[in-house]
Amino acid sequence: MLWKILTLAVLIWFAWWRLRQWLRERRLRDQGEPVPEQRGIRPISILAGGMLLGYGGYLVWVILMQTLETFRG
Repeated sequence: MLWKILTLAVLIWFAWWRLRQWLRERRLRDQGEPVPEQRGIRPISILAGGMLLGYGGYLVWVILMQTLETFRG
């Protein structure tokens, strides 16, 4: 249950952060100012990688615990 709550919190934070970025870029365009080009790795890639690592690590942990429990009898 903790994973679901944590995931939901991260997704809500990311959506809020992305909305603020979009509104800031829109305001800059409306004022006729140049929008700074984003460099480096994209934020969605960082979020996706973090979620894959988190859920992948959890899956490996669950499988490992079930395997150890099976061998212990």
